[in-house]
Amino acid sequence: MTHRFNAEALAEFISAGRYYNQQVSGLGDDFIDEVESGSHTILSNPTVWKILEDDVRRFLVLRFPYGIYYTVESDVVFIWAVKHLHRDPDY
Repeated sequence: MTHRFNAEALAEFISAGRYYNQQVSGLGDDFIDEVESGSHTILSNPTVWKILEDDVRRFLVLRFPYGIYYTVESDVVFIWAVKHLHRDPDY
C-alpha cells in the first residue's frame, strides 16, 4: 500500500511545518515527523479509523491539533487534507 498527498493537503502540511518552526526552532520538524509517522500508521491498517463522511476518514496527529483526512482506494491512501482541528470548522 502507498499514499499520495493531494496538492492542497501537501501545501497545508508544509505551511504548518513552517509556522511551527517560526514559533520554536525545531518544532516544525517535530510536526513533520508526527504527520509522516501518522501517514505510515494509516498505511499499516487504513480502515481502522472511523468514516466521517463520503468514505473520508480522519487520523488524529499526536502532539499537535491536526487531523489527516484520507480515503482508501484499492491499494492507495489518498490524503486530502492535513487540517488544524480548531480552525475553520466548515472546512
